[in-house]
Amino acid sequence: MALISRRFFYDFDYVLLAIVLALTSFGILGVYSATWEAGPGPLRGHLLRVALGLVLCLFFSLFDYRRLTDHALPIYLGAVAVLVATLFFGTEIKGSRSWIQFAGFGLQPSEMAKLAVLLVLAKFLGEVRESYLGMRTLVLLGGLFGLPVLLIILQGDMGTALMYFSLLGATLFLAGLKMRIVVAMVLAASLLAPIGWFSLQDYQRERIMVTFNPDHDPQGVGYQVRQSKIAIGSGGLTGKGLGKGLQSQLGFVPEVHTDFIFALLAEEVGFLGGGTILILFGLLLLRILSVAGEAADRTGILLAAGVAALIFLHMLTNVGMTLGILPAIGVPLPFVSYGGSSTLTMFAAVGMVINVRTRRFLY
Repeated sequence: MALISRRFFYDFDYVLLAIVLALTSFGILGVYSATWEAGPGPLRGHLLRVALGLVLCLFFSLFDYRRLTDHALPIYLGAVAVLVATLFFGTEIKGSRSWIQFAGFGLQPSEMAKLAVLLVLAKFLGEVRESYLGMRTLVLLGGLFGLPVLLIILQGDMGTALMYFSLLGATLFLAGLKMRIVVAMVLAASLLAPIGWFSLQDYQRERIMVTFNPDHDPQGVGYQVRQSKIAIGSGGLTGKGLGKGLQSQLGFVPEVHTDFIFALLAEEVGFLGGGTILILFGLLLLRILSVAGEAADRTGILLAAGVAALIFLHMLTNVGMTLGILPAIGVPLPFVSYGGSSTLTMFAAVGMVINVRTRRFLY
């Protein structure tokens, strides 16, 4: 046991944790700047969530990830049960019934269920021994993936549901897909696209139209993105200074400490600050992928790669929507945005990656 403890501390990925903490520091600065007029409450709450996130990170790094994946199916079924309960008994916020109030805190089960889906996909595909996935495997996999995603769509949270596809895409790619199946999936997605378009709510279609036509409804649905782009552009090279961004501080950019915190930071710490955040994300993803490359088994590879894909799609979508090149679908920036469920989920995911690294040699 003592030997394991020594190896754990020796192999612990301090570099990965340092990158995450650097990103978190930008988030703390952003939340402080956006909420200082409201008193210490919001910042205190954010710091508490970060502290809980660090505890979760340590917890998920401590015990062998193979013990965790051995219980992937019960964890997955528990997550599905909570998603069903949220659909019927959840609290509706901004048109989505995706929140559960607990002890004075709001939790978003669809965020935390990402880990359950990742675990079950890694467990299931980790035991497949064929070079390429067969149709029977894909159908079963589609059911495991589709059920929670369908429940989240029924909750009205299309943005969170879309993030799940990063997990499916990364794990399928690594597990092996025949080219004809890839072509069939692309054709099927193309044929279903019109159905998907008409399934969207009116405001969701309007947001997509704003992406292709920035001048569409500038005082309505296009207002948020338009103000975000002005904020980012006005930051210049070094920014206006913390707490001095006019677009952010005067309320022109809505939800500036949550989904649009990148716009606030770009305005107040400038291109250098925004660029540093993107570089940190690049380093984070490279580090996680290096862990996947060193993993001791197929399950470890899939776990680490799935976390990398999840963080990448969140980052790409969040920054893309603040720049107006992707639709504004309410996705937080990992480790930076204010938000309890997302913060806890991302820290737990990093804990699993550290877990894979510390056990890259079987012991």
